[in-house]
Amino acid sequence: MIDFSCSHCKGRMQASDDSLGYYAICPHCNHEVLVENTANNNNPASEKSVEQQIDIEMRSEGGETKIAFLLLIISILIYISFYAAFLEWADPASMAYRLLAAGWVPYVVVFLTILSMSMLTHRLYLIHYSVRALGETYLSHSTPLTTDTEIDESMLMIRDKAKLIHDANVAKRIISALGRFKHTHSIREAEDMLKASTERAFNEMEAGYTILRVIVWAVPILGFIGTVQGVSASVGGLAGVLGKEVEDISQITNALANVTKDLSFAFDTTLVALIATVIIMITMSLVERLDYSSLDRIEDYVDQQVLLNLPIKVGTLQAGQKTEL
Repeated sequence: MIDFSCSHCKGRMQASDDSLGYYAICPHCNHEVLVENTANNNNPASEKSVEQQIDIEMRSEGGETKIAFLLLIISILIYISFYAAFLEWADPASMAYRLLAAGWVPYVVVFLTILSMSMLTHRLYLIHYSVRALGETYLSHSTPLTTDTEIDESMLMIRDKAKLIHDANVAKRIISALGRFKHTHSIREAEDMLKASTERAFNEMEAGYTILRVIVWAVPILGFIGTVQGVSASVGGLAGVLGKEVEDISQITNALANVTKDLSFAFDTTLVALIATVIIMITMSLVERLDYSSLDRIEDYVDQQVLLNLPIKVGTLQAGQKTEL
């Protein structure tokens, strides 16, 4: 017999030796508890399971902070290269120069646009490799999944294959389902794990667009700020001339010229901000649609790969028995 304690209420329980690794219902608190031999597991820093090691390894390889920093560096380099070439060759009297280099607002808007395109390009990169993984066969009827050792070997094989094709999504979900099946030997538990991983994948995808949605919100506001700044400068300059005695009509003419110049700057900042917003929104909508479509395809693929290839013990019908329709 195995003597162990409930991880929720610490109540003491006993189970047969062949129950090791399976789940049981605690009679004290009615929670689902893993049957484990605590007598041989007194070291709290015990070795992690294979699926935990693989999960930690995959997370460290795809570090979100490292990717975000890399995208920021790439965006800055593209931004510097763009303006270095633009300011050298653009005519200061041209419309393009007025839109992209007059005042501080266009510089900020262009940088946010480049950053958005870099982030969306990375999303396309992830979608491409996830969809490409759908052509791989991670599991089949011939894959041995009877013992815990065989399941561990299969998970390591899936990890190695995922590295070769740069798959950071599909393989991770299959491995999590196999890990649950190894502990419970229940196809229902594996199915529940797949549903949970699918929900987590959709939540992670939504979180991946949070910064982009903030940029879409911030860019037009920057344009309006530039507009208010330009109108304020034009009105203030004209008031400074009209509020005192004018000796020469040329002073009023110069003031009106400055007003039109400031108003031009004001409306140009709004124009460039709105154009950038439209570009970002259209591109983001297209990429997000592809993202949703790929997640749906991955969900169907993973369900077929895992659920149809897990071995299930069934009882044979005895002579004289009939199946009920």
